[in-house]
Amino acid sequence: MSKSWKILAIGILACVLVLALTPYVWILLTSFKGRLDILATQPTWFFMPTFANYPAVFIDKEYLPLVFNSLVISLGSTALSILIGAPAAYVFARTDFAGKEDLFFFFLTTRMAPPIAIAVPLFLFFTTIGLTDTIYAVVIAHTSFNLSLVVWMMRGFFAEIPKEIDEAAMMDGRSKLGAFVRVIVPLAAPGLAATAVLCFIMSWNEFLYAFILVAFEGRPLTVGIPGLITPHGTLWGQVAAVAVVATLPIIVFTFLVQRHLVRGLTFGAVKG
Repeated sequence: MSKSWKILAIGILACVLVLALTPYVWILLTSFKGRLDILATQPTWFFMPTFANYPAVFIDKEYLPLVFNSLVISLGSTALSILIGAPAAYVFARTDFAGKEDLFFFFLTTRMAPPIAIAVPLFLFFTTIGLTDTIYAVVIAHTSFNLSLVVWMMRGFFAEIPKEIDEAAMMDGRSKLGAFVRVIVPLAAPGLAATAVLCFIMSWNEFLYAFILVAFEGRPLTVGIPGLITPHGTLWGQVAAVAVVATLPIIVFTFLVQRHLVRGLTFGAVKG
């Protein structure tokens, strides 16, 4: 690549980076602004920072438990989706049986319907079994739409692993389940990490099911944000503070699995 093309590529990447980071930087700055700076007619980049928005929303308004609820819901649904979806994806990748592709397509169709179409049936179902207004209802609901993503993604990752590895493990005395747990899963760890990050983000950001299924107990952070819109106006500083805190677990979780994530997203892209 010539020097001029490198400069052009760097310029394009810099523009994309600025466009991507500017909204987040603005929210971060807003979380440290007072009401006068937030409502100023001209955008203010330099101001006297204040930390009042964070204790006002997380301590005075008791939003801190909502962060814990979001973590429990997201981690719980991610773990449950991986625990159920990974073995199912392995079966689809390794086993031939009648109606396999039809059943696989059925898994995918669970993501094709608009979420609002099954929100009311889910509410009636959880009301019948007495799980409404609990964290468990949201975890199960999020697992229902994350499961198809896990099966779809992990089937591709497992298919990239040669079948001879399974056969070699079973020749060494492993059962099919033992070969899957002890050999295949470690090899597919990058794919599991990439899938887990996507499941976590989707569960963390989900609003509709959480809003319908929980009213008081077990509310996640996304459901708490509308409470900052009052008859006297929107508390933008506190909304920004909640938004900043809401992004931190995703950033931390992504960095923790970054090594596996990069490899997982490019898994099978290069053969030879």
